[in-house]
Amino acid sequence: DLSPIVISKVEFYKILKSFGVKTYFIIYDILPIIHPEWWTENICEIHTKWLETVLNISDSVISISKAVSYEVKDWVNKKDIKKNIPLEYKYFHLGADVKNSMPSKGLLNDTNVVLDKLKSKISFLSVGTIEPRKGHKQTILAFEKLWSKNIDVNLVIVGKLGWLMDDFASKVRNHPERNKRLFWLEGISDEYLEKVYETSTCLIAASEGEGFGLPLIEAAQHKKPIIARDIPVFKEVAKEFAYYFENTNEANVLCKAIKEWLELYKDDKHPKSQNMPWLTWQESTKILLDKILIP
Repeated sequence: DLSPIVISKVEFYKILKSFGVKTYFIIYDILPIIHPEWWTENICEIHTKWLETVLNISDSVISISKAVSYEVKDWVNKKDIKKNIPLEYKYFHLGADVKNSMPSKGLLNDTNVVLDKLKSKISFLSVGTIEPRKGHKQTILAFEKLWSKNIDVNLVIVGKLGWLMDDFASKVRNHPERNKRLFWLEGISDEYLEKVYETSTCLIAASEGEGFGLPLIEAAQHKKPIIARDIPVFKEVAKEFAYYFENTNEANVLCKAIKEWLELYKDDKHPKSQNMPWLTWQESTKILLDKILIP
């Protein structure tokens, strides 16, 4: 897995290889490499050194999605990296049974108040750390357009503040719709998130780049519809069980997609997510072991 210490341990892996030990690394994503604009300084450089090292000491790199595996292979080909041994590219999907992942517990004093407000009208849910790639800025602009057209819906954002998003955080904290039709739940427990999923109407997955996309599966587990950005990894995970909007940062595009989805939802013609396939951690582990043990 991602750990910069690998960069200084190349000789150790060479010794392992001399004894016939095979080495596998799991790659969650290479987004800091292909989209450095989404990260703070030095992240791209560190991630690139890590990946170059991994590529030179691994027998195989196993990504957490087909989309990531393609991105890694494409990057290697474009960089024309010379390897000492032929490299295999494999992938598997992560498990998604939260109950077997030691979920965190705890509710806040105003939990029931917030949940009652979410139940009171159609509520759209966004889950993920507040960071540039997640599409939060586009999402809130889209909802401001909806509210300006007297479309009375809620937006609830679940996620802690990350990096390069202080302007967004300030906007949300001082927004006139805060705690009315706009809610930001920072750092809540898995237990609280479960209740938010249960009371929300639809998940909005607006992220521009992901390694996998766990919230899509979480939504499906709660039988909640999904509006997702049209990117390869979301198509891989959600398939035909989500409603997709064009991969652009234009607020009008997302606003239009939500309005179209609301019309479909009103007539019960929207894509349903409950039959979307997903893996338990036990099933995920079995697939991963097969990737390693079966030639």
